[in-house]
Amino acid sequence: MQVTGLFSVFSLGLVIMRLLIGYIADKAGRKPVFVLGLIFYTLSYFIYSNAKMISLIYIGRGLQAIASAFISISSYSMIADLNMKNNAHNFGKVDSYSEKGGLLGIILCFFVLNTPKLVDGWSVLFMICAIASIIAVIYSIIILNETKPILNKDFLNISLPTKKNNIIIFNLIISIFTSIVSAIFVLYLQSRFNSNLLQIGVAFLLPTVIIAFASPKLGRISDNIGSKKILVTSLSTLIFILLILPYTDNVYLYGVVWTVYCIAVTLIGITLNGVYVEDIAEEIRGTAIGKLTMGANIGTVIGPIIGGLAFQEISIQAPFFISSIGFAILLMLYMKYNKIRSQRRIKYRSY
Repeated sequence: MQVTGLFSVFSLGLVIMRLLIGYIADKAGRKPVFVLGLIFYTLSYFIYSNAKMISLIYIGRGLQAIASAFISISSYSMIADLNMKNNAHNFGKVDSYSEKGGLLGIILCFFVLNTPKLVDGWSVLFMICAIASIIAVIYSIIILNETKPILNKDFLNISLPTKKNNIIIFNLIISIFTSIVSAIFVLYLQSRFNSNLLQIGVAFLLPTVIIAFASPKLGRISDNIGSKKILVTSLSTLIFILLILPYTDNVYLYGVVWTVYCIAVTLIGITLNGVYVEDIAEEIRGTAIGKLTMGANIGTVIGPIIGGLAFQEISIQAPFFISSIGFAILLMLYMKYNKIRSQRRIKYRSY
């Protein structure tokens, strides 16, 4: 539960900060918020580098939560400021760069931890990350442009249309079921296959590489096909994959199946983000995105707790089955919701 607890601490920090950060991004601008997020990341890495107790690790994780909130809201607000039709494609680009960074991080991690000369590997690893963050801060201050529109009025009404609130709720539920599984990913591989870190890294590497380079294309597919078809197809895929994973008896085959799962989750994420930012008033984009991501992070507070308890108290396969059933119920509700909306549109046209 300490491992899944770290996930919940990270997410709880995000929930608390999201609305405030969105408001700041609307008032002060996207660039200052983005740079401040990088500074928080730098501080967290310095703490990790010197951490000798679990309490310091929790503090570092909390700072990472704050940093993640600052960076995600500011970068998503920048995409919304572009006001383009291909929003999913642009969100795919953001995910792509994020995953490429994660891929480089994995390579760096294995290099540092497997180099005998670096006796205190963890400390060196996080110090390297801190230096990289400092470079990112300097680069962003010099190169990054502000995208916040110049407005002559304050926008006091930050209420969102019902459709946008429905997307927030939908995204929250998705986050619960995806984080139930993701929180026990490493624990499951260690328990099921008795895997070492190298095997887990290889299993995790394939989806990271695929998402890193395919996310923009996935976003373009979402823009071209439409959100309804993408969501129905992706949810159906998740239901099926989560029933298969517990019966996969090879760690590398597990990695291949997990890759399909990650593609479906990515498609859902960039599709919902793309639909959500459409037609949001310039004055409240940061606040609106803060609400969306806050909902997602409420889900990632709840999910790891459920996943950890199910893993420990029921069975190591239980989190997969719980998530599969949850996605099946969500799919049925989504299809029913679309049917009701279609019937209403037909009814209104008849008048």
